[in-house]
Amino acid sequence: MTLVEQIQKHLLKLSPDKQRAVLDFIASLQSHSLKLPVSTMDVKRGKRIKELLTRLAAMNIFSDIVDPVDWQRKIRRDRPLPGRVA
Repeated sequence: MTLVEQIQKHLLKLSPDKQRAVLDFIASLQSHSLKLPVSTMDVKRGKRIKELLTRLAAMNIFSDIVDPVDWQRKIRRDRPLPGRVA
């Protein structure tokens, strides 16, 4: 028995109002599949991130950092966490 036949067998056992609910559910599934695929959204997101990073670079926001490696070490230095004994 094919999948369509199995669905039809179960569908015929339902009342007309429940059959309508199944039809509405199918329509809902189809409308969700018509939305943009994730890959397209990822491309748009990537373009937006690139645009924002370009704007950030134009601001020259990190120009006061003389030694980036030293700055990073200071930023990453372990600090005691609240409520924990060091």
